Amino acid sequence: MGQPRGLERLTRREVLGRRWSEQMAWLLLAWGAAAVTPAGAQNAPPLAAVTHESPFPIDQALEETTKGHGWVSVGYRNTYINNMLNSHQLGGIAQIGSVRVQSISLDLGYFFADHWSAHLGIPFIESRYSGSKPHCPTTDPPQCKGKAVPNHPESQFLDDGDYHGAWQDWDLGVAYHVNVNDYLLAPSITAYVPSHRYTFFANAAVGQDLRKIEVAIDLAHQFELSNLYYRVNVGRVFVEKTTDQNIDYNKLDLELGYFLNEIWTLKVFGVGKRGNGYTGLYPDLTSDLWYHHDQRTKHNYANVGVGVDYHLNDKYILSTAVQRLVWGQFVFDFKYSLDVRLTREF
Repeated sequence: MGQPRGLERLTRREVLGRRWSEQMAWLLLAWGAAAVTPAGAQNAPPLAAVTHESPFPIDQALEETTKGHGWVSVGYRNTYINNMLNSHQLGGIAQIGSVRVQSISLDLGYFFADHWSAHLGIPFIESRYSGSKPHCPTTDPPQCKGKAVPNHPESQFLDDGDYHGAWQDWDLGVAYHVNVNDYLLAPSITAYVPSHRYTFFANAAVGQDLRKIEVAIDLAHQFELSNLYYRVNVGRVFVEKTTDQNIDYNKLDLELGYFLNEIWTLKVFGVGKRGNGYTGLYPDLTSDLWYHHDQRTKHNYANVGVGVDYHLNDKYILSTAVQRLVWGQFVFDFKYSLDVRLTREF
């Protein structure tokens, strides 16, 4: 791209506008859609929401939404969790121990028709639990001797202090992109399907092992005569019921960013989830209600973060972001989550 051309507005928009559509599509499908997928243990906030690929100026937004354009990306995420926010405990914190989550996510997007894009992605997640309150499916592991257990031998014991990894959920989404008076709108629908019947009863589990459908809409706009933009994404997620418990929820993503020049973009963001789910106690640790409690309990949260995008050249973008939890109910208390992602457009 060469050196920045200064702050002349029209010149900047001509240069940056060529990239807007691919990044907006990635934003909606690979990032916005991933925001509803628990990319860490099942009690954790959706750690995939760390990844924030910035929108670009809206001028010429439809120029590159024609059939044949696409993008591929690979991301790495590292998250540290310590204890759990639980309103049943004194002070709202349950001393359960710590969880370290690492993941690699692969995403592919493609404009299969003018204004229409599709996205396919899947994360590989590796988690390790350290603490004195493991989830015990049976009494066979040494850490579970003499404990009350739901006795599900088909469930792998993962809370042994070692890393355990697995592919989590496939996500497949479709979005329609339209520019209305310099406001870019993109309604989308995304399906999440477990890649296999992985273990969900564990602090170190990779997910909830539930099918989901998300209906969302994304709006982005750059302020006139300014390098400042904002983005809002709202969605409703319909989740497969377990033990007849409704755990459908709403989500909200907010982002405010600033284009320093043609190469660097800074942003701050917030991600929130609030919905249905069980809020009571599980006194019987031998019951199926306890065995499925991580699937049926509401996991409400709000987290905030900051991020940076760096344009290596016309095709490659390196993005980094860090976030932490600021409020939660029945959810892992993650202290920080760091994300790095490389995206290539074609």
